[in-house]
Amino acid sequence: MTEITDRLSAALSGRYRIERQLGAGGMATVFLAHDLKHDRDVAIKVLHPDLGAALGAERFLSEIKTTARLQHPHILPLLDSGDAGGLLYYAMPVVTGETLRARLERERQLPVPEAVRIAREVASALDYAHRQNVIHRDIKPENILLHDGQALVADFGIALAVQTAGGERMTQTGLSLGTPQYMSPEQAMGERAIDARSDIYALGAVTYEMLAGEPPFTGASVQAIVAKVMNERPTALHTLRDTVPPGVEQAVLTALAKLPADRFATAAEFAAALMSTSATFAAPATRGTGNRAALALGAIALVATLAAAWGWLRPQAAMPVVRYRIALDSVPETRDGTGAIALSPDGSVLVHTGGLKGTMLMRRRHELAFRAMPGTEGGRSPFFSPDGRQLGFVLGGKLMVVPLEGGPPVLYADSLQVGWTPSWGTDGYIYGISRSTQFLGQSISRLAATPGAPLEPITKLDTAAGERFHERAELLPRGDVMLFSISYRDGRDVIAIAHVHTGKYTVLLNGVKARYARSGHLLYSTKDGKLWSVPFDEAALKLTGTPVTVGERLRSTVVGPVDFAVSQSGTLAYASDDASDLRELTWVSRDRRVQLVDSSWKGAFVSPVLAPDGSRLAVTVQEGNVSDIWVRSVAGGPRTKVTFGTVPSQSPAWTPDGRSITYIAGGASTGDIWSKRVDGAEGPVRLLQSARPISEQVWSPVGGWLVVRTTTPTPGAGDILAVRPPNKMTPVPIVASPSSEYAPTLSPDGRFLAYVSNETGSYEVYVVPFPTPGSAKWQVSTHSGFAPRWSRRGGELFYIDGESNLVSAQVTTSPAFTLGRTTVLFSAADFVIAGISRRNYDVAPDDQRFLMIRRARGSASAQVVVVENWFEEMKARGAARP
Repeated sequence: MTEITDRLSAALSGRYRIERQLGAGGMATVFLAHDLKHDRDVAIKVLHPDLGAALGAERFLSEIKTTARLQHPHILPLLDSGDAGGLLYYAMPVVTGETLRARLERERQLPVPEAVRIAREVASALDYAHRQNVIHRDIKPENILLHDGQALVADFGIALAVQTAGGERMTQTGLSLGTPQYMSPEQAMGERAIDARSDIYALGAVTYEMLAGEPPFTGASVQAIVAKVMNERPTALHTLRDTVPPGVEQAVLTALAKLPADRFATAAEFAAALMSTSATFAAPATRGTGNRAALALGAIALVATLAAAWGWLRPQAAMPVVRYRIALDSVPETRDGTGAIALSPDGSVLVHTGGLKGTMLMRRRHELAFRAMPGTEGGRSPFFSPDGRQLGFVLGGKLMVVPLEGGPPVLYADSLQVGWTPSWGTDGYIYGISRSTQFLGQSISRLAATPGAPLEPITKLDTAAGERFHERAELLPRGDVMLFSISYRDGRDVIAIAHVHTGKYTVLLNGVKARYARSGHLLYSTKDGKLWSVPFDEAALKLTGTPVTVGERLRSTVVGPVDFAVSQSGTLAYASDDASDLRELTWVSRDRRVQLVDSSWKGAFVSPVLAPDGSRLAVTVQEGNVSDIWVRSVAGGPRTKVTFGTVPSQSPAWTPDGRSITYIAGGASTGDIWSKRVDGAEGPVRLLQSARPISEQVWSPVGGWLVVRTTTPTPGAGDILAVRPPNKMTPVPIVASPSSEYAPTLSPDGRFLAYVSNETGSYEVYVVPFPTPGSAKWQVSTHSGFAPRWSRRGGELFYIDGESNLVSAQVTTSPAFTLGRTTVLFSAADFVIAGISRRNYDVAPDDQRFLMIRRARGSASAQVVVVENWFEEMKARGAARP
């Protein structure tokens, strides 16, 4: 073995450091090695040289890719494979535990509940693999690892790779596939057409051994064992161990049926039979004649059972509800409304987006601070695997998965055209949104949690009913129904449930994002920034109570709904603000030097905008439920309140001559644009009363055009229109499409319009000619873009990218529009980004400084409220199911 160790060490010296041999089997030798690149220990299995030579490297490594595609909580993943100087190898994680074989050698028989649990976990792994058309072919205690008590199936697909790659050459090595004690009759006969039921037989044999202490068939030789497998029936379990429930025995014997047709059709059926027949594990009545000893033991058992029943059934003390705040390293917001907070299933790990360079930040319950997760830069929409060991996230149009304990992210899916809002189901599938024309629009799809798995469409848009897209899907625990949301063109959002296999769905209630809580509730958010809880009967698929609000001072994401997450263990987390939210106006230079505009002026500032000559600024200031427009000189001096209405005034814009401010008054539902002289020479004048609600307005620097954006709920879900006061006051469509358009802004020469649209599914910055766009259009941003602003000289177009960076795109507008290179100027994450439909910064006349808003020191900070044992709070409120 020293020769193999030396050859392996030499061939892999740049990638792995071989530490020592861990063990050897019929086909391979296992070594402990250290992964030099990722600084972690791995287990490397090396095929015996004669076997490797018989197989051939190219075919074996091609077939072993089957294993690499399998990702399941109870399957040991394949990390790497290759040819090391003629030695075929594959690498796996090192499991801190033991094999099932080691435990059986130590204990011989396992407790019945423990044996059933392990069997069901292995069955779950098999069922997932079988649905991917992968058969293990060598299920045995040696290939079942016990890590923290949980079962992990190893060597998935290795036997298939050996058989497929080696074919008839296997006889050259003297090796056979499978282990006689666990081989199905058809496998023992050498049939090549082996299906999932052969694995079910092997798992039945392993379960039999966990209960009885020995396999169903043993013998002095392989031939003797195979003869029994073909011709004999296994000894009844109850004669070997009378505490095995009859239902469990029947399930095991069904799995061990000689004919495949007489076994369970799927591993899931086997697992269900074990579960449904083993709810209790009390000792059964004595089989055969009784005696005094048996009666005495029965009486003792009865007393013990009654005592145990009292222990289980007596009133239990409620777990205390613990509520606390966690300050975040940055604001947990994303730029397209997808989730930015994720909780592990056990509630012990919190992840949020928005670290330096857009890195995911992770904090365990016992840790004092968040820490960055390498390899997640630019990611969003984090979500956990069901076992909590992996974190999925979206990167552009890619779906990535990274181990929580460290390691490089793995690409699961590419070319999705848009980020998902995914969730990882317990059935081994990742559910989310696929905005792709091949699936008839923006509908819910799923893919097996395996790199490279194909997308499977589930729902279909009902465009005739006005549906825009389906998103935010989550599989309910029952396994055949998912929860998701529907967005309509008229601005409505609803929560619905759909049957996974048919795609048929039913609307439950109004809301934007929903998650199922195992207390028997739906948690959901609404566009007004509120978080709600409502009792929900998962079996009947209907609401059973009245919604109640959850939490206070919630922080909405950039497009409205509050972000939240709930764990299976009952921990709730949601984004929140502190009691106050004072902000200050700042100048920020290109090299990110910050200077206060007025150190004495703090308020709830929104939408700052500079006068055409840059000498004055106007800004919306929120006070309670009313907002007004204020103006002040950039050089200093007194501040002037321009509006004094009892209804909100917002979205200020300077007229091209700099004498007046136009603004939207009465809220977004009125669509009225008013004008007022800043010198107070005349009162407010209504400039435009639109039949469609207006939420944004901006003037063209030349030409006298006023450009407005309609808001939802309206047909078209937000269009860009233009009027030309005072004569041409009928709005002319500039950009009007089924998608949502935002943030119009005009070039200094008035010839081009920049705006934001979600026409591809993600928000990007576009430019079209103005006022007659025609067919010309240029996409400026590529990985999300918001809030475009032209430089005063027209040579640059600024915007905020998906990582909260302020970006400069080099452009020319004469004689035609051309787009040059883009440059990140600085991170704007520390500055308030009020939303995609607000002017949240402006550009100084010299194009060297930017007027921005940041939170005042000691003011509100981005936080997450964590409520542990939140289920108990629902019970106390009388809202939990019995």
